[in-house]
Amino acid sequence: MSLIPEIVTGAFVGLIISTTGVGGGVIVLPILTYFFGLDALSAVATANLLSMLMKISSSYMHFRIGNIPLFQSVVILLIMLPGTVLASYGVTILSHLSHYQMQLEWGINLLVVFAILFSLYLFYHQIRQTPKPDSHGGLQSGWVKSLLLPATGAGLVLGATGVGGGVVVLPLLLRYTQMNIKQAIGVSLFVTMILSGSSAFAYAYGDHTHWKLAVMLFMGSLLAIPFAKYLMKCLPDNVFQYATFSLILCSAVLMGIRLIE
Repeated sequence: MSLIPEIVTGAFVGLIISTTGVGGGVIVLPILTYFFGLDALSAVATANLLSMLMKISSSYMHFRIGNIPLFQSVVILLIMLPGTVLASYGVTILSHLSHYQMQLEWGINLLVVFAILFSLYLFYHQIRQTPKPDSHGGLQSGWVKSLLLPATGAGLVLGATGVGGGVVVLPLLLRYTQMNIKQAIGVSLFVTMILSGSSAFAYAYGDHTHWKLAVMLFMGSLLAIPFAKYLMKCLPDNVFQYATFSLILCSAVLMGIRLIE
């Protein structure tokens, strides 16, 4: 059996994740659903495992470039982690109740669409906002307090749906911490790498993960790392802003179609 489709798809997804932070949920979920025939729960479980694996190499790349401030990243991680773990185990427990199966799958898809639409709103607001003359990326005062509630909500969304890195976390970082786009991408990859890992373990307990498919897609993603590193160094910030916004918009359309089918 040829593994070329998995390798090529993995390289494509890996390039997107490494350069935009988007892909762990909003790109991977439609691919796993439409092209590999996974149901909603299996797609979420496999997307979380795949997201963790792909973001290990991507986070290392961004760390080497200098896009990941470790202290701030750890603080954001600690805010999001409880919600992610709680949501993951909650979905896993509900998945074993057969009379809630259909409602659970529909609810997951609906939550994904809601998260994408909210992300589009934040991103559109960020793009339209006039940059401040002294803004060069960093943290505004009181950023932990302002990020506490939205980051907790983002953790819940990531745990329940597998969506969170480029769709929810990245816009929140741009909105509440004043990081530049490349820093925000790096931090969102690092944070959601660990969050996706904790969520992946929860779903593994429920036996929903397609392990072989996840590993094959991950192997393909490694091929894209050198090219992604070149793009991050050479292209200006606004290219990544508009690319991320466009990907989230496409994902909203795909998941909306999925929801009404």
